[in-house]
Amino acid sequence: MHFPLLSPLLLFGALATAQLTPLHTSTRWILDASNTRFKLRCINWAGHMESHIPEGLQHSSAAALARLVSDSGFNCVRLTFSIDMALAPDMKVEESFGSLAERTGADGGAVAQMWEDVKGKNAWIEGKSVREAFGVVVDALGELGVRVMLDNHVSHASWCCNLSDGNGWWDKAPGYVDANSRFFKTDEWTRGLGAMASWAKGHPAVAGIGLRNEIREVPVLQGRDPAWYTYISAGADAVHDANPDLLIAMGGTLSSTDASFLRTKPLDRSRWGDKVVWEWHQYTFSPPWIASFKNCAVWKTLVGGFTGFLLQQNQAYTGPLWLSEFGFGMTGGPPERAGIGSEDDYNYLKCLVEYVTGNDGDWALWALQGNYYVRDGTVNQDEPWGLLNGDWTAWRNPAIKDVLGKMWDVTQGP
Repeated sequence: MHFPLLSPLLLFGALATAQLTPLHTSTRWILDASNTRFKLRCINWAGHMESHIPEGLQHSSAAALARLVSDSGFNCVRLTFSIDMALAPDMKVEESFGSLAERTGADGGAVAQMWEDVKGKNAWIEGKSVREAFGVVVDALGELGVRVMLDNHVSHASWCCNLSDGNGWWDKAPGYVDANSRFFKTDEWTRGLGAMASWAKGHPAVAGIGLRNEIREVPVLQGRDPAWYTYISAGADAVHDANPDLLIAMGGTLSSTDASFLRTKPLDRSRWGDKVVWEWHQYTFSPPWIASFKNCAVWKTLVGGFTGFLLQQNQAYTGPLWLSEFGFGMTGGPPERAGIGSEDDYNYLKCLVEYVTGNDGDWALWALQGNYYVRDGTVNQDEPWGLLNGDWTAWRNPAIKDVLGKMWDVTQGP
């Protein structure tokens, strides 16, 4: 019997769909359905700001942006969202943009023109809700085999993060501090996580959800134990109960730079099965780099004590460790440091690449967006740490890919 050959397009679609099965963990590894390692090599894509949709649709179509992500070598996007969006999923995108200038203090005429640009590049968006817009972006990535790790970046849609933005620590936790917790409504947070986890059932590109970006306590006033253990567990329950197929990414405190408390008091992860992934962040302004006096060897030792120990095999805390944010000024420097903006950024990045490569760690670069719909009241405000240029057509600094070097490779596995 003769069987017709599949067209290249149908064959690619079938292959991409086959890759969208749930992921799971085993010891320090993330694995696919065939128990082959799936190393997260991700780019962050902001969707947590006041527009309530992923950035960049004024510049290009969702499909074209997904293609750019895939062609750049990333197999994953860390897509951020706010609880505001998660709990108001039926808000029309047009409604969100209609009030965006008033809510952000941006120029109304410039916002109106930007909305016209969004519609011009993405005709499908008229009449769509904010969560439907997320769905279009997620599905466009999935069609190319790119997985999505949703990330609850904030409760109140806005830029972050500091100890006065109201998004740092659970409002139900002991030691309430208004400046740090006024928007972090614990019950709304768990409802929002559950809503997004349930929604993800219809979007198989979604591989997991990060429970909260950069949890940060006010030192002394807001204690980690029992608060972190209590509420991280509540968030994980909300995700797992709604969608047990999803990975659950959870970070420590001190803006996801310190999980050292897990060494002496591991979290009981048994009720979430093989789904928990640890995450950590690192920048030049992170405590380990500052405390190391910018000495790479000292920094590696400090990071190992804060988070790196979680990769040690056969421990109660052993698990995959995902560097879900690191970043730097992409341009402005000389050729001898690959055009990276400052010497400090360049030295930090070289050190970080050595560390992550040595452990063959999972990672996510901050960030895709060349600019924002609105940030700090400015329309199309540039993101100097953004991978893409201002019109979202290419890398603003192509040398960065080579600087990341062997971070792209898979050199270890189960």
